[in-house]
Amino acid sequence: MSINRRQFFVSSAAASAAALSASGFSGVRSQFPRAESTVYLDAAAHMPLSTYTAEGVRKYNDFHMYGPGEGRGEYASQIQREIRPLFAKLINAKPSEIGLVVCTKAGEAAVVNGLGIQESGGNLVTNDFHYAGSIHDYVGRRKAGMDVRIVRHRDWRIDLKDMEKAIDAKTKLVSITLVSNVTGWVEDAKAISDLAHAHGAYVYADIIQAAGSVPVDVKALGLDFAACSNYKWLQGVRGAGFLYVREELQGSKVHDLSFPGYVHFNYAPWVSHASSGGDMPYEAPDDGRRYEPGNVNWAGYAGQYEALKRMLDWGVDKMYASVKPLADKLKKELPSMGYTMLTPPDAESLLVVVQVKDLEKTLGVLRKANIQVTSAGENRLRFSPAIYNNMSDVDRLLDALA
Repeated sequence: MSINRRQFFVSSAAASAAALSASGFSGVRSQFPRAESTVYLDAAAHMPLSTYTAEGVRKYNDFHMYGPGEGRGEYASQIQREIRPLFAKLINAKPSEIGLVVCTKAGEAAVVNGLGIQESGGNLVTNDFHYAGSIHDYVGRRKAGMDVRIVRHRDWRIDLKDMEKAIDAKTKLVSITLVSNVTGWVEDAKAISDLAHAHGAYVYADIIQAAGSVPVDVKALGLDFAACSNYKWLQGVRGAGFLYVREELQGSKVHDLSFPGYVHFNYAPWVSHASSGGDMPYEAPDDGRRYEPGNVNWAGYAGQYEALKRMLDWGVDKMYASVKPLADKLKKELPSMGYTMLTPPDAESLLVVVQVKDLEKTLGVLRKANIQVTSAGENRLRFSPAIYNNMSDVDRLLDALA
């Protein structure tokens, strides 16, 4: 069965929405102290730190501060065993397909570099709704000789036909952002994957604005690679992220570049009796860990561990169904108040972006009302409600903007 963009995001949430109102997560609000003191409608920039995420970081640091006793060692080991399976479950991947990276761009770079696109004479296709930091990297690669093709949006939408024109038999990778941080546009990832695969190309998706915000199924969407940092909708901290590489592409298509691990010196005076396997036996990881840089931010992943357990228990579909009415009300009310909507009416993300006539004046009004949002460019405001918000927060925003 084919799955289009709208069907994918709303199918799993529709049943929950009928039974779960926007107050369904009202008890969660107290676990986000910043959301109690500020009208915080800015999850797409940085999720405020929750008490349970902070507690996970503290518990891991206690392991290093006080030692492994009283269960601290077991807790640290549990995080290292379970963090990959937990994230894999969130996006419907295998634990063996997950690696730990410092940020989204590090994961993306591991894919691009590992594919050897420039060396093979291939090209890379993306569009201007991809993350600006990634586009910056691709412009640099273009200057260094890579064939990089950047499709431009039309009226704040990406036309699939324009992507199709840019993809050819030499395309090695199509790189997209699943949910645009610029407008909240949701890429038709399944259609793009089908198109890319028909040309023998692979698809990478930046899922930083999707994972933890909307239901994500990398298998249903046909994604070959994906990456995200943890500090937005995943409720984690900076300096930690995840990379997904489809199992059958590991090592064969996306080659190892950093070769993480430790070698055993199998000769005197390192050992008294050498064993078989040569002077320096080499045992490389054969799963998603092969793309990890070495040591990672385990304190950050401890916080992420606590957040993922709760998110999986709650269900991202239920979280999404709870918050979606808040975004929908903004999309309904703001145009009639004189704000130009950049977010497409049918966009199923939780981001709402508008153009304003006087950005500095509007920001001053919002600061006075103790409301935090994101400003961008010369005249754009982005609102991104999350599970700690309620309709009262939205009403306060609308009153301030009136």
